[in-house]
Amino acid sequence: GSGVVHEEFHNPDFSAAGGTVHGVQLWVNLPAKHKLDPPRYQGILAADIPSVDLGSGSHARIIAGSLAGTSGPAHTVTPINLWDVTLTAGSQTTLGIPDGHNTAVLLLHGRAKVQDSEDLSDAHIAGLDRAGTSVRISASEDSRLLLLSGEPLGEPVVSHGPFVMNTPAEINQAIRDYQSGAMGRLS
Repeated sequence: GSGVVHEEFHNPDFSAAGGTVHGVQLWVNLPAKHKLDPPRYQGILAADIPSVDLGSGSHARIIAGSLAGTSGPAHTVTPINLWDVTLTAGSQTTLGIPDGHNTAVLLLHGRAKVQDSEDLSDAHIAGLDRAGTSVRISASEDSRLLLLSGEPLGEPVVSHGPFVMNTPAEINQAIRDYQSGAMGRLS
């Protein structure tokens, strides 16, 4: 929406014990008519995310959108799928996706093929053609990935820092709004 200043924290137990943090931050571009909607936050806990069994010990957690009749808890302005997929070594799955969506697979860790690609490894992303209604993924190692798909907006995109708008003038206004405190301030 119109922007909100926020700060992200990990839990106090992690602060005390330490360790490695893995995170993925995704920004979703809104249609121009919704760019200045009031900002909103959705707190989604792991317990709120349903899972779909993919067989062979593999599964998909449905964060947004739906898979095999299971819908995720995230509310979106436009049709979006965000699935957290865990595949066991040697498994293969075919996931249904809407025809015409922008679709990508982000391999977080492991080794897997997407469609007929070469093996992808940690932190690689595969963009898919918009035509088609499924994506085939084969894991040669235990793997975790995100499948992301969304309905194309067909609008220009201009980004700068944390701002995503449709024109350079809108980016400049967003920067002024942030600097003036119109998006809030951290205390």
